[in-house]
Amino acid sequence: MQTQNGGSPRARRVRRKVGDKNDSALTRDEQMMIQQAIENSKLDTSTTTDQVGEISAGPIFHPTVEEFADPLAYIAKIRAEAEKYGICKIVPPEGWNPPCMVDMNSTKRFETKRQIVNRLQEGITFEDGARYDPHTYQVYASEQTKKWQQEHYPEGGMTLGALEKDYWGIVETGRTNFTAEYGNDIDCTSYWSGFPTSKRGRSMNGQDLKLERDKPEPKFGTPEYYEESWWNLNNISNTPGSVLRHIRVPINGVNVPWLYMGTLFSTFCWHNEDNYLYSINYHHKGAPKQWYGVPGTKKDADGLEKVFKNFLMQRMREAPDLLHHITTMFSPILLSKANIPVCKLAQFPGGEREWLTL
Repeated sequence: MQTQNGGSPRARRVRRKVGDKNDSALTRDEQMMIQQAIENSKLDTSTTTDQVGEISAGPIFHPTVEEFADPLAYIAKIRAEAEKYGICKIVPPEGWNPPCMVDMNSTKRFETKRQIVNRLQEGITFEDGARYDPHTYQVYASEQTKKWQQEHYPEGGMTLGALEKDYWGIVETGRTNFTAEYGNDIDCTSYWSGFPTSKRGRSMNGQDLKLERDKPEPKFGTPEYYEESWWNLNNISNTPGSVLRHIRVPINGVNVPWLYMGTLFSTFCWHNEDNYLYSINYHHKGAPKQWYGVPGTKKDADGLEKVFKNFLMQRMREAPDLLHHITTMFSPILLSKANIPVCKLAQFPGGEREWLTL
């Protein structure tokens, strides 16, 4: 936990003369912290940051309209290939263009978490940030990006690849102070969903409506289609064949989606998915998002956890379940150097509006 009250412990420590009889050996914790710092310092940060751009891409799939009709069947079809990477991208058929249902004029405010990006390697708890409504958050996010561009790319050239290197430079060196306020885990039942609500009772938000099983499926691309499509993340847990459809109470992040509002360098840190279920993420609007993934095999999952523990030895002693806190980020190059397969994918909004499945 981050401590921010008055002077540092070092400033309060009583200095002793060298050779003072009261000198004592370093504590075990201090020894371990020094050893960890030495080991971590052996990493060539500049090389690591540059190498991030060389990470191989994960797979991208383009279903036909017919294949697109049944999400679970399609995911089962691509599973053998996709599971080699841990993540994949699904690009919907041409003509897919659902409305984004978030009310950008709403005055309802949501909470954020303040992420100190230059300290993400420390695994510190995120403190509460400011509260925003959708419009004021959009203004904040735009100002963050504009400021970074003016300071670092006044002549242009602020590409996704350049920003990826910038991000890891901040995370790994800690020399540039950067804070992002991240609107994560916004409750769709209390706020908004990016997707429209089903009128046939297919989403948990509409569970009190009668399920009209006898009606034909709406035509692809029509307004009704976006309400009733099983790819609508309000509906996907109730897809025929899904075990989650038997859960008749709403559980956020399981059968009710979360909504996320992010800004430049806001981070969804390394983690396993809840209950080791599939995760699916849809990008409604904004700038591209960069993802990294590792296969879910026991060997690779154990390997990631080993790297995690070695890199954060002392922090893991304090919080053995740190990986589940979703507050720690380190370079995927560390995984590559440990012979753990890792890939990356950029997820785009707008006309492409892609899903990212983990």
